[in-house]
Amino acid sequence: MLNRLLCIAPAQRHFRQVTFGLVFVALSCLAPALARAEDYKPVVCTAHAPYAGRPLHSAVAVPSPKAIPDASLDAATTARLDAALAAIKAATLAQAITAAVGIEGAGLWTGDTVGQRPLFWASAGKTFTAVVVLQLVQEHKLSLDDAVSKWIPDVPNGQAMTVRDLLAHTGGLFSANEDRKARAAPRYRDPDENLAIARKHGALFCPGANWRYSNTGYDLLGEIVRRVDGRSIDLAITARIITPLGLASLRALQPGGGADGVAPLVSAQATPIDPSWAGAAGPIVGAASDMVRFWSALLGGRLIEPSTVQAMTETLYPMFDPGTFYGLGAMVFDVTDSDRRLLWVGHAGGTPGAGALVVYSPADHAFAAVALTGDGPAVASVNALLKALRGPITRTGE
Repeated sequence: MLNRLLCIAPAQRHFRQVTFGLVFVALSCLAPALARAEDYKPVVCTAHAPYAGRPLHSAVAVPSPKAIPDASLDAATTARLDAALAAIKAATLAQAITAAVGIEGAGLWTGDTVGQRPLFWASAGKTFTAVVVLQLVQEHKLSLDDAVSKWIPDVPNGQAMTVRDLLAHTGGLFSANEDRKARAAPRYRDPDENLAIARKHGALFCPGANWRYSNTGYDLLGEIVRRVDGRSIDLAITARIITPLGLASLRALQPGGGADGVAPLVSAQATPIDPSWAGAAGPIVGAASDMVRFWSALLGGRLIEPSTVQAMTETLYPMFDPGTFYGLGAMVFDVTDSDRRLLWVGHAGGTPGAGALVVYSPADHAFAAVALTGDGPAVASVNALLKALRGPITRTGE
């Protein structure tokens, strides 16, 4: 189907990841069933509601990782990762792929397609939008408890919905890309147009009462950033994250401004979108190495305060697939791979023609990131890279 955008799609695409040894059904596109008018009655709420959804995951205290040296990994580890990447390429049939693994105190491995263009990270870019919002909170220009109506008028239940709800997807806001007419005519829609669609459908539940992924919620966060910070989300991300960290391969796309130079999305299942249509819900393109550097800086307290980093995974709502949970612009994966528990912190992204995932695995003391074109699974690809680390690794000073 058309316009399956950024992990919100008419139907989920599941892949059983036996090739890479991952025993849970991974997310190729994070997606609930479509919200249809006959499925729910819009609710009008005057106050924030207590959560009444499925059980939350306990808070995850993410250890501050050690720095990743600007050095290559040892020859044995590099050989294992190169072999894993070859298997990934053969299994996914990706026309373009960018992959990276960063190990605390050891170094960085990369495995990009030679001479390729930057790849689209889809909803994995939501974390960049979230970080900008959290920076504005720290600067006392914004509060997580601000009513959305303080910044944007006429949002369904906006007086009861908070900025925190938008970050966590607990606002009950209809996601405009689920609208049937919008899917039938895929194109860029600005925040005003998406909000008009959300108003037409009404709220799915009272703010705080449940969890449902909403790209429109992140669209509104981008608009709040514009009003508070005085610049569009792409310029704010560039000035606040990309430039200070020197992430030369990364680019924040101007919403609706096109994606010149980006590796084209390729799908045998649906018509791909223009990546710039994502806006604040997924604005990032670039190489996996810089996604690893971004997450290393984020969890290391170089972008926001350590207490704010911990708040991102303090309240974790169950997502669509078992073992996946959502915090404030960050995901937690808590699943079993054979007899081994995998606990990752990061963010996934998916849309027809592209898949992406970047995670930190505390047990492995490592970050791993993969973005690819085509319909292959990024989650299993990342797991294959992390499995390749199970051997001796030479760290700085050893």
